[in-house]
Amino acid sequence: MNISLVAVARGVVLLWLLICASTSFAQPAKHSPTDAPLSAGAWWAHGALTLAPVAGLYAASRVQDDRLWATGAEAGAGIVAAWLPSRLLFHHAQDAGPRWEEWSVSLFGTGLVLTPPMAGLGTWAMGEWAFHGSQDRGTALLGAMGGALVGTLLGAAVNGLLEQLVAPGSGLRAWRQAIALGMIGAGATAGYQWAGRGPRPR
Repeated sequence: MNISLVAVARGVVLLWLLICASTSFAQPAKHSPTDAPLSAGAWWAHGALTLAPVAGLYAASRVQDDRLWATGAEAGAGIVAAWLPSRLLFHHAQDAGPRWEEWSVSLFGTGLVLTPPMAGLGTWAMGEWAFHGSQDRGTALLGAMGGALVGTLLGAAVNGLLEQLVAPGSGLRAWRQAIALGMIGAGATAGYQWAGRGPRPR
């Protein structure tokens, strides 16, 4: 069965519109984030955990002794591809009753399902098309998705841990999400490098 690029593009646009509509509908009517000052421990935790994606990216470059900038580009492509579905992981409806709690769980589950494949596909596409590709493309794709799944679980856990240190809805939310996205991209890149068994011979 032949699938045209136009049909694929329409499907992607439709999925994007559905996700945006869901997140907009799930917003609570009243939202009052707390503006309490952040403690020194919260600042230190955010700063220390920022190093985790950087360390993961460096470790991914050592798997097959690849160039650091190349693995960085692969991780960046995974982050860009996973950015939209990953927003569902960080959505929290507050003070809006059980109905909105159900929406939060549903959106979190949807993000948990969509984020790893998108991140893995973005990383795999960058590695295969922009660089020399891997020796085993199919296994490399599965490895990228598996690594992105591990990164997604770690990123969601770290984001939740950091939210325990500060009031939900307070400052540094974008910082926490960037840390989680970095873990997702680093995980996808490490899985791609490991499963692909290195670049193809030139």
